[in-house]
Amino acid sequence: MHHSRELFRWTAEEETDLTTPESASDITVGWLNGILARDHPACRLASISVDPDYGGPSLLGKIARVRLNHATPEGAPASVVVKFQTQSSDWEAQIYRLLAEKGVRAVPKLFGAFEHGTLVLEDVSPARPGAQLTGCSLPQARDVLALLAEIHGGFWGDPRVPALEPERFAAVIRFNMAQCWELFERRYRERLADATADFEWLWQHADIVAAHRLAAPSTLFHGDVHPENLLFRLAGQGKPVLIDWQLAGRGLAANDVSFFLVKSLPTEQRRANEERLLHDYFGLLPRAALNGYTFDDFKLDYRACVTRSMLSAVMLVGPRFADRPDQPALADAIAARVIAAVQDLRPADALRQRG
Repeated sequence: MHHSRELFRWTAEEETDLTTPESASDITVGWLNGILARDHPACRLASISVDPDYGGPSLLGKIARVRLNHATPEGAPASVVVKFQTQSSDWEAQIYRLLAEKGVRAVPKLFGAFEHGTLVLEDVSPARPGAQLTGCSLPQARDVLALLAEIHGGFWGDPRVPALEPERFAAVIRFNMAQCWELFERRYRERLADATADFEWLWQHADIVAAHRLAAPSTLFHGDVHPENLLFRLAGQGKPVLIDWQLAGRGLAANDVSFFLVKSLPTEQRRANEERLLHDYFGLLPRAALNGYTFDDFKLDYRACVTRSMLSAVMLVGPRFADRPDQPALADAIAARVIAAVQDLRPADALRQRG
């Protein structure tokens, strides 16, 4: 996430504007007045200033940060974040509402959801995002796993979590492997060695991989837990904040744990601390809800879920990420971590054992 200069400023409007903006330049004082009045009826804005490109590179949406100049503050926020989705969908809003119902605090507050999937969210500055290239420190990883255990435990077996379609994820696997695998295999051939067979197995068995991802015991998983989707507060000021819930849904908790540790910890750090981190995370889950799901079951699912990181690593060399200025360095760093995890954890073998 980066900060560009503020390009847009508007002063107060008399009427509430009900028109949902389609871009940062369309955000109006009247529109935000109507939104904030729901929680702060006496609040009126005098003017706003908009940073139209507040979020870093993303395939799923654009983020604007809006600073609010209040004529009558009445406890209203000093700024908000407006998120514009690349695909019109209410999915992420559903997830935020579910998180709010459960009282999960380590996510931004949702002020409003509108047409095209546009969201108005709490600005949690000065919490800052991490970087995929450098990854997370060990203390940060422990904090993130504790946050994931709280979310996963709270939604364990909860039928309200919306279900995803395994066929769609299987199609995503096939499409992206067809588009990117040849380039990935050529670029990392020496490093891949015998791990090549696992990547090819992933492609050939996309239906099995997708079905396992959404299997029981189910909970709410985020689906894309990495440092750029985590906002870290200053030491001692609270838990990390997890953003960007477009890919969330009902499935295995191991999806998030595996994706996060494999992609976010340098290889030697993961190898040295993996078993302890997994035990600590599993120990935070509610025993009564697990219903016979053992640590060994979870460890097998954790290994099998490396397939999600494999797909992500392959995609990073492809055209969807070509606009990222750090693409070559990021692709190389993630490939090294993921290939090492495949060699260590053998996800195809784990999937076969899981049945």
